[in-house]
Amino acid sequence: MRQAVDLGYAMKLEPKLAVDYFRSKGYDVSWNWQETSLQTHSQAFTVAKGVRMDVLTTIGAQVDRGLSQGITEQEFKKTLTPQLQELGWWGKQVVVDSAGGAEVVQLGSPARLGTIFRTNLATTYQAGRYQQQLASTETHPYWQYIAILDDNTRTSHRALHGKVFHCTDPIWETMYPPNDWGCRCRVRALTASEVKQKGLKVESSVGRIATDTVEAGVDKRTGEIYEKDVTTYTDGKQTMRTGPGWSGNVGSAAMGSDANIARKLVEMQDRQLRQQVIQSLNNAPARQAAFSRWVGDALTTTRQGRSVQPLGFMADDVAQAVQARTGAPVARLLGVSEQQIRQANALKGVKQLTLTEYQLLPQILNRPQAVLWDAQKQQLLYIGQGNGQVSTVIRTLSGQTPQPGALDAMVEAYKMSVSDLRQALATGRYQLIKGVL
Repeated sequence: MRQAVDLGYAMKLEPKLAVDYFRSKGYDVSWNWQETSLQTHSQAFTVAKGVRMDVLTTIGAQVDRGLSQGITEQEFKKTLTPQLQELGWWGKQVVVDSAGGAEVVQLGSPARLGTIFRTNLATTYQAGRYQQQLASTETHPYWQYIAILDDNTRTSHRALHGKVFHCTDPIWETMYPPNDWGCRCRVRALTASEVKQKGLKVESSVGRIATDTVEAGVDKRTGEIYEKDVTTYTDGKQTMRTGPGWSGNVGSAAMGSDANIARKLVEMQDRQLRQQVIQSLNNAPARQAAFSRWVGDALTTTRQGRSVQPLGFMADDVAQAVQARTGAPVARLLGVSEQQIRQANALKGVKQLTLTEYQLLPQILNRPQAVLWDAQKQQLLYIGQGNGQVSTVIRTLSGQTPQPGALDAMVEAYKMSVSDLRQALATGRYQLIKGVL
């Protein structure tokens, strides 16, 4: 007999990051579950056939309680049942959709509420866990897939149990749990010494993963065929396969594009959690590797591109210091343009950066030796660890101060003598925001 999973209790044991993720979700109205992508499900609270906003809001409030207060599935059902009955969203009913089509559908029921509770809490919980593990990749770079081994475990999920991959392995892009409806799997972060002590083998998924599109259902009203991605990992005779529509990573999908991430960072009320998310994002090896590849292409190809690449997110204490000086909202997302890099390298009299130094810019943004404020030009300067004589400087560009609601600002990078920086600081041209010089 299937045992009830008390996800509410599990939430108490995990970081509050999950609560902020859930509260940052909007509401997405869908008719069939197949209409909602994994990314939409991660970024928005959704209930199939929950076409009324009052229904979504009522259910969403109780899922929030499940995360923040740790209520059980039984309490969730007990509280919601009379509320949904009063709203008329209960039992089988003839419902007319937005296109005018009528259909007999199952609305609220104990089983349905159980699915809603487990699915939304599980995806939100895993999104929080993923971001926490990203923040710890320097000390815990190896991730182990863990399945709950009992009579209810899917054979395919059991096949991946115990396998260890590096945190940057492509398997985590498509197979970070949950990987199907009711999936109870999770990921355990390990240090290099733990991997060695336990005698574990670090594997690679390269060449073993394939993603295909399969039929996930048919719309009874229109005959439309819904298609979803399914990812398969094959290792000899063992095969792990995600459920249709579960191919992805709810943690990375929950944050969305960098612009959306910046917006959600501003919306987070808990400053400590906001800073933790910023650190995890800026530390993510995948993000740093993507920037390294981009700047390598920008400096080694002959094409005159105009692309812009995110450098990283401004730390919360720096943003607070800038806002205190300007009295205006601060751009959280900093980026650099291909054109700016090429122009900087063509300027005479400017100490240019090497390719390797350009590739280290995200690390300087995340862990600067010092951060200075140019009061005259209203610009930030991030100072990298130098050799005592020359340091790399990342400067936000003047004229690029974002308009209200904008979320990004462009930067330039060059080398500057430490003595010149100290002199400007001593004369008051620059102000020290953090660090030492």
